[in-house]
This record gives sequence, C-alpha cells and structure tokens, in this order.
Amino acid sequence: MQITSLADIVEGKIQNFPAISFITQIHTDISKVNEGDAYLALDNSTVDQAIDKGAFAIIYESTTQIEDEEIAWIQVDDIKKAITNVLRYKLLPFQNQYIHTNKIFFKLLTLFKSKELQHVMTLKEDISSNFGKLNTLEENKVIFSTDLQFLENISSDVVRLKHQPYPLQNLTQHSLFETTFSYKENFFDKIKLPRVYVDYLLQQLELFEYKLDLRKLNGFDLFKPIFINKSEQIVPFGQTNRFIIANEDQEIAHIEIEYLQTNYSYAKVQIADAANLNKEQILQIIQNKEFNALYFQNTSYKDIVAILQENDTDKKLL
Repeated sequence: MQITSLADIVEGKIQNFPAISFITQIHTDISKVNEGDAYLALDNSTVDQAIDKGAFAIIYESTTQIEDEEIAWIQVDDIKKAITNVLRYKLLPFQNQYIHTNKIFFKLLTLFKSKELQHVMTLKEDISSNFGKLNTLEENKVIFSTDLQFLENISSDVVRLKHQPYPLQNLTQHSLFETTFSYKENFFDKIKLPRVYVDYLLQQLELFEYKLDLRKLNGFDLFKPIFINKSEQIVPFGQTNRFIIANEDQEIAHIEIEYLQTNYSYAKVQIADAANLNKEQILQIIQNKEFNALYFQNTSYKDIVAILQENDTDKKLL
C-alpha cells in the first residue's frame, strides 16, 4: 500500500518527507511488526521497538519526536478511529455479517463455540486483539461483539440481536441454579443453568441449530455461587445454606439481583456494593451480615474467592 493512501485511510497527516513510499502490512501488535510494515501505535512507548524492527511507517496520535526521517510519520487525531478505518477498508471485499449482542449471550456463545461454528468469530472489547483477528481475515464470517460502536465503525450494516423469551414445557426449577425443561424436540434435564439464563441458551440453539455440549456449562461464570460455612470457608456446592454471588457488570447484576429476590424471597437475601471497598471491608461485610444469599455488585467471583481463601490461610497461620 502506498504511504499516501494509508494516510488518507487513517485520516492522518504525514509529518515529514520519508524516503520510502509504501508499506507491506499494518499491525497494532508490536510483536508482529516486521521490516516494511506500518505500526499503529496505541502506546507511544513502543514506537522505538517498531523502528528497531524495521517499520516503514509509524501512525500515532499524541505528539512524538521524529527519530528516523527515512520512514513515514503519520499523525492522527484519534488512533482508535484510525484503527477502525483500516479495518473498514480491509474488510470491504468480504461479505461478513456483523451482529451486536448482549454480554450474556456472548458469554454462552464463547463457551459453546465448537468446530461446527468455524464460520463464527467472537470479538473481545479489546481493539488491538480485534485488529489482529480481523486484519488477517481470509473468508466470510459471522462476527459477534458486545461493542456496538466498534462494529458500527467497521461496518455500515450491523444487526442488533435482541433478547427474547421462548415457550418452554415441563419446566421445573430444582433450585436457583438448576433447571429442567423441554423445548421443541429437546429435553434438558437438570442442567446447571439458572432459569433467568435459559432463554439466552435457547437463542444459541435457534441461531445455529447445533448440539450443545451442556457439560460446558460448568465453565459458565454468571450467577455462580460461592458456598461458605459459618467460618467463612469455601465449601462444595450446596453443602451449606449460605452462598455469595458477585458481578462487576451493572447490567448483569441488575438481572441477577431481580432473579434472586424474586425466586429466593423466603430466605434472607442481602445486597452489597463493593465499589470503593478494600478487601478487609468486603470481608467484614461477609462476616457481619446475616444472610442465606449475599450478592456483591462491583466486584467479581474471582475477587471474592481470593478474599475468602486469603482469610482462611491467615486463620490457619495463627
């Protein structure tokens, strides 16, 4: 690609009079830069590495010192927009489908994605990672992302997948965390999924018409309980009547809290906000509140497990 064409695509201005006039490939990942490539610098601290690796063009946002007049230095107003402009240009030849979905559907999709879905691509909310995936695209794909703005920046035709309920038969909620039901010709017996997420599962089935490996639900981390005893020690699933659930995402937390309060109203349910709390303060809430279910907003399952394990270790050292 000609340097002048690259500058037009990224909506940038060439800041010098380079000796070179073209580049071969474009990267955001410094480890992939080779001689002759253009480097989209999300972080100016990596520019020197790109030069050492033989980059022919540096595309950057904030002011930086031009260290090598032989190569092209292209300044842009918005480096992320420059990245999506490159992707939009490179993806034009492909008849991709771009689908925006919520985080719940997306988690289930990444969980169940198998060889049957080789035509499906999932994108994280990481622009550099997404660039790496899409920059090397060689065939048409169905592309899913929770980042609507990113999708709209790389395509003018984005489908917004809406959540919808599905008619169930023989529905039995064995607990907050286990459900049995029938849907069309499929029977789901005591699957490890709360009722609140069943419709998202069926949406996968309707879209892709493939057999779901339900064993993979063991890796589903939404509404995942941490059962604890009176000494705040983690115990196996269902061994006590005290458990903690946590989620950092406010949208998901709202869904789960409503489900918990509606379906567990006969028990003592406590809601706590972990925003701006340190580990000791979170532990104090766990120790001091009376509950059967304690839901933490603005923290994660992993964080709560780590706090409980650290507390248990400290007790054993005393």
